[in-house]
Amino acid sequence: DRYIFTALARAGVRGIDRPWLRSLYGFAIAPHLVFYLNIDVKTLIGRVLESRGMDFWESGMDLKSGDDIYDSFRAYQNRLLREYSSMAEEFHFRTVDARRSVNHIQEELRRQVTAFLQPPPGEK
Repeated sequence: DRYIFTALARAGVRGIDRPWLRSLYGFAIAPHLVFYLNIDVKTLIGRVLESRGMDFWESGMDLKSGDDIYDSFRAYQNRLLREYSSMAEEFHFRTVDARRSVNHIQEELRRQVTAFLQPPPGEK
């Protein structure tokens, strides 16, 4: 689940005041664990084109930065990735390299979740 962080990132990219956004979503319960699947735009573009293709909103076409969906996607996703990277520090996301294969990513996520759920030594 993307939780509130997607809303924060997308609104931040669109120039909404960050302190106001933090206040707006301040009611949300803080999750115990958040993973940020970090990827570069070039790899992301390839994966999006192989799967479902680019859509209006994920391409940032509503920002009216151009008529070409590919160029708009690249620019918007670069801005979004910078926003997520900043949020990763602020909210202490666990960053996972999403350029790797799906199987490697899944193994890494399972490893980290398992470690997180393990009781500390001496507790049961």
